[in-house]
Amino acid sequence: MNEIPVTSIDRDTQVIVIRGPKNHISIGPIFKDFRYLEVLRVTDSLVPAIGQHTFWGVLNLKVLDLSRNNITSIREDNFRGQDNLLELDLSSNKIVRVPSASFRYLTDLRSLNLADNFLEELVPRQFLNLASLKWIDLSGNPLVDLKPEVFRDVQELKVLRCRRCQLKQINPMFYSLLRQLTELDLGDNHFKYLDKEEFTYLKRLNTLRLDGNQLSVLVDYLFEGQRSLQHLDVSRNRIVKISSMAFENLNNLTHLDLSYNKLLGLDIDIATRLTSLKVLNISGHLQLDLVESKFAFQLLESLTTLSVADMGYLPASLFKSLPHLRELNISGNHLNDISLEMLLPVTKLERLDVSRNQIKGIDMRIVNLIVKLEDVNLAYNPITCDRCHMGALIDRAHTLKWSKLPSCFLPESHRGTEISDIDGAGLDFCMSLDDEEDEDTNAASTSRNILSQGSLNILALIAGLVFIIVAVLIVGIVVCYSRHRARYYTHEDKRDLGATEKSIDPPATITSNEINFKFPIDDHVCITDELCLPPPPPPPTKQVPTLG
Repeated sequence: MNEIPVTSIDRDTQVIVIRGPKNHISIGPIFKDFRYLEVLRVTDSLVPAIGQHTFWGVLNLKVLDLSRNNITSIREDNFRGQDNLLELDLSSNKIVRVPSASFRYLTDLRSLNLADNFLEELVPRQFLNLASLKWIDLSGNPLVDLKPEVFRDVQELKVLRCRRCQLKQINPMFYSLLRQLTELDLGDNHFKYLDKEEFTYLKRLNTLRLDGNQLSVLVDYLFEGQRSLQHLDVSRNRIVKISSMAFENLNNLTHLDLSYNKLLGLDIDIATRLTSLKVLNISGHLQLDLVESKFAFQLLESLTTLSVADMGYLPASLFKSLPHLRELNISGNHLNDISLEMLLPVTKLERLDVSRNQIKGIDMRIVNLIVKLEDVNLAYNPITCDRCHMGALIDRAHTLKWSKLPSCFLPESHRGTEISDIDGAGLDFCMSLDDEEDEDTNAASTSRNILSQGSLNILALIAGLVFIIVAVLIVGIVVCYSRHRARYYTHEDKRDLGATEKSIDPPATITSNEINFKFPIDDHVCITDELCLPPPPPPPTKQVPTLG
């Protein structure tokens, strides 16, 4: 599509949606006759620019979405006449700079999305006349600073997102101007340290995301003023220590994500301050001592959701003190069939993730527990579909309402087949040990438990490439060494020849009492390979007769 077919659209239309990806559209003042238009979305259509007075006369427009286009700049007359616009989405374009006061005609705007552009700087009074703005997303722009004067006109802002920028620190005056913030997202930036007074002014925060930074410690009283905080995400940092008073006054915190840091343990003093915690994620801590940390779990009486994935080892008694859990993630822990017995104390479980483990079969006691669950994820396990491993679950597969039923890995004849498609009456009682070992040699036991035949082919291909590269390197080294030796001996031969030539003394010409070692101009110097002939004798002198 190269143009919007406005002539074939009813003038009373309230919603127009145009999506690519094969469009190449230029827009201009073509919507002036759509007086009742409220929602306009032109996305993924390679729109190069908004155009002057494009939306003039469209008085009822509430939502304008121009995301995923090729817009490079914003002009102050692009939005003239849009006093009633509530939402503006310009994300995923190629905007490099937005001039000051470019949005000043959007006096009733509530939501502004500028994410995933190329903005390196926000200029003062960027948001002039946007006093009603509540939500703004600046994520994915190479911003190194959030200057306080830029946000002086949007002090009623509730939500600010600036993920995947290049922020290292924030001026405290920025927080002092935005005291009404309830959600702040600063994930995937470059923060290394947060002072205990960092968020002093943000007393209304409900959600704070600091994931994907470079924090190594959470200091005492860091969140002391955030009594309303309910969601805190500090995952994917480098945190090795959480001070005992770091979570002071977080009595209303319900969701805490500490996953993929470098913690060694979960302090009891920390757990005593998280009296309302319902969701906890501590996955990815290979060195965390879960045996000691289980005492901290006992204090989390409100906990209903726990994720301990990618821990490497789980104590058998870990969940005895958590019978009230509703959701549990224990994926990626090399659990086997016997390890599932740790689930028996968790009688109120509703959702379970045991993917990426080494589970071959499930016995009757565990089957009686998990068939009652709303959802179970058993993906990427070497499920063995025979009577003694999976017979009990296969017999009840038709009653399961899980989002994805497990598939067989062994025997090879059933590989990739969901258990609901297996005829339980035709199952082998038990695969022979030799067959099982032969089949297991084809299983890829990686950190993500990639258990497909295709992965083996990829591994074989990689091994072949590595062998070829090593062989080429060895041949190259041998060739270089041979050439070096050849150059060495050639150089030695030249040195010997030069020494021989220098040993031949040049002929001397003796004049009076001096000895001249320079070669005469007319003399011919012979080298050893030439035949030297003696110079011809001088002509005889004629005697002039004397007159008597």
